[in-house]
Amino acid sequence: MFTPLNRVVMLAVTGGVASTGVLHWLTMRAPAWHDAPYALSWLSSPWLAAVLLVLTTASELIAVRLRHDDAVEELTLLDAVVLLNVLLLPATVAVYTTLAGLLAAYLLRRRAPIKVLFNLGTYASACSVTAVTIHVFAAGSGDFGVTLLVAVAAGATGFVAVNLVHIAWLLSVISGTAPLRVLREDAQLSALTMLGTVALTLTVLAMAASTPVLLPCAVLPALALTYSYRASAERHEEHRRSARVLEFSQVLASGPTRGLAAGAFLRLVSEEFQTDWAAVVLHDGTAFHLNAGDGEVQQMPARQLPSWLQQPAGSTGLRRSALPLGWGSALDAPLIAEGRHLGRVTLGARQRAALKDRDVTALSPLAGSLAVALRNAEQMEQLETETSKLRAVVEQSGDGIVVVDGAGVVQLWSPAMAQATGIAQHEALGRLLDAVLAGEDGDGAPVRPFSDALDRLTPATPGTLVDVHLVRSDGERRTLRLSHAAVFDDAGLVRDVIIARDLTTEWRIERMKGDFVATVTHELRTPLTPIKGYAELLRRKGDAIPQEKRTRALDVIIDRADHLGRLMEDLLLASDITARNEPQRAVVQGEADLVGLASRALEDFAASRDRLTFETDSEQLQVSCDPARVIQVTANLISNALKYSPADARVTVSVETLTGGGCIRVTDHGLGIPQSELERVFDKFHRVEDPMVMSTGGTGLGLYIARHLAEAMGGALTVQSTLGDGSTFTFRLPATALDPMAEMAPPAAAAAVSSPATA
Repeated sequence: MFTPLNRVVMLAVTGGVASTGVLHWLTMRAPAWHDAPYALSWLSSPWLAAVLLVLTTASELIAVRLRHDDAVEELTLLDAVVLLNVLLLPATVAVYTTLAGLLAAYLLRRRAPIKVLFNLGTYASACSVTAVTIHVFAAGSGDFGVTLLVAVAAGATGFVAVNLVHIAWLLSVISGTAPLRVLREDAQLSALTMLGTVALTLTVLAMAASTPVLLPCAVLPALALTYSYRASAERHEEHRRSARVLEFSQVLASGPTRGLAAGAFLRLVSEEFQTDWAAVVLHDGTAFHLNAGDGEVQQMPARQLPSWLQQPAGSTGLRRSALPLGWGSALDAPLIAEGRHLGRVTLGARQRAALKDRDVTALSPLAGSLAVALRNAEQMEQLETETSKLRAVVEQSGDGIVVVDGAGVVQLWSPAMAQATGIAQHEALGRLLDAVLAGEDGDGAPVRPFSDALDRLTPATPGTLVDVHLVRSDGERRTLRLSHAAVFDDAGLVRDVIIARDLTTEWRIERMKGDFVATVTHELRTPLTPIKGYAELLRRKGDAIPQEKRTRALDVIIDRADHLGRLMEDLLLASDITARNEPQRAVVQGEADLVGLASRALEDFAASRDRLTFETDSEQLQVSCDPARVIQVTANLISNALKYSPADARVTVSVETLTGGGCIRVTDHGLGIPQSELERVFDKFHRVEDPMVMSTGGTGLGLYIARHLAEAMGGALTVQSTLGDGSTFTFRLPATALDPMAEMAPPAAAAAVSSPATA
């Protein structure tokens, strides 16, 4: 499949072959064209053809390269030599001599085949047109006069026109530029070049005809001009290269990644040294390469490169031997930074003369700059990796992390710290830690988290602990233990890294333990006092005590012993639930009438029957449960309601039918429970009251056990409360499988059965 560029090349070759064929046909039709338009008496035709062949090759090799933006043009004396070929040789011989000289030059310069084909096709057409034009205008004249002058001018015009059309056509395919635009832009320069070519050709021809000994005098000015202009162009190229190097240095100064640095370097050296291929091969097995044909920098494993590129070069230098077929020269430079060899740079060109010894001097500092950039990029990647690890630690740590400078100004404030203190990161950064974490110690004395630690921090003892009690903006109290790790230098404290552990839960647990010990001690002592007292009374007086008093004393002892038994049972049950997390082991599931169970629970509160109201929406409600545990839970709820309500406040116990079961509601009109405490009342040992001013007794285990027993029976225990109005505890239980009420909604019109509680 032909690409647009391939089609242009094939058409150029076809045009060249066709033009040469037409020239052959015209030569056979016109015998006069077998002779040269102008003959030199002192040099025979065979030797003349050889000399002109050498001149053609030399004129193509001796070129001045001019750069215009990203394009490069070459100025040579080839046009003048082509005109001499046409003037001094027969038409077809002139064309073949020109093509042979060009082919020799291209082989020496190792030009790409596609470029060779295009140029040979173009020059075949241009030389044929020039030969036809000159032979038409100067046919049979043989004199050096106006006719020959016109013929040379016309031939040069045809030569330039054909070349210009082909170049415009090629550029339109490569860059998309309109051919007419190229013709307009290059027409003036081509016309001026043509005039110089005609003048030089005629001057050389005149000297060759009249005074051949002066021929060097005609050629030397042109050569001198060529080489001086080449020197000027090279100086301009060096200045331009220095500017590009400066741009490259600015890219490197921006701290690019390895890929960006290598890409910028390869594009620079590929343009500056006009290489066909450039690669950066690193010792870690990574390679970056740029093919001038596609212009894209690619990254690949170094093992995928050609074998001659996988081994690092011994030193910087130019190579023109031991290269694969098709490569004319290569340039190597090591990448060394901080005494460490990172890899090497290799430039490759198909033309043998494309890379020169002086390019080594230009490439070495560029390679050094790249090596420094690669080393910096490597260190930056390592730094970013470590930073990301530290960031992950800071963001995911359960403990708060704070970093302050030597003056105590907050530089880092982790998310966990913000969550523990209620102080957002933007509120803490840039402020003094003492101002951000203003708090107290356990005795209520002010605590300065940084200053108090600074008094104890020294280079010999860079660590210390500071506990601080805080009140968050939402009113919640928190206790933090700040673990300081200071960093010192010769000038003093540089940085302090603080790990903040939230001890609030531990403090609460310790407080709960203390409260529990005090409560249990009180609860155990309370029943033991009458037991011991009545036991001693019975031992001292024995039968002297009246029977009625003795019976009452024994009843008190038994009642208090039962109370102790229930207390110990609660403690053991709570311990078993906590240890096993299997409250189901504490229940024996069956079924019973929920209305009857609630009534039996009320019988234990005969002394408070005037305060109790019992309501139900049905006379019987079968539920799945452990009857004994239902009575235990209900009794606990009633006991709490009476305990935490004023002495004259009523407590309502109601049994209600629900979809899929039923419930017992216990409603009091006490002080109520704060919203923040609604779920915590079901925690083990938790008491809503302040233990220092408790007005009621209890271990704080009742509701903890009650909820777990309710859940073990397949039910639930919840609470709703309004501070100052009272609370409602709802004890739900599932219906039995055979209960006809299991799928029924609460009766809308069922008459409520309401009565005072009876003993």
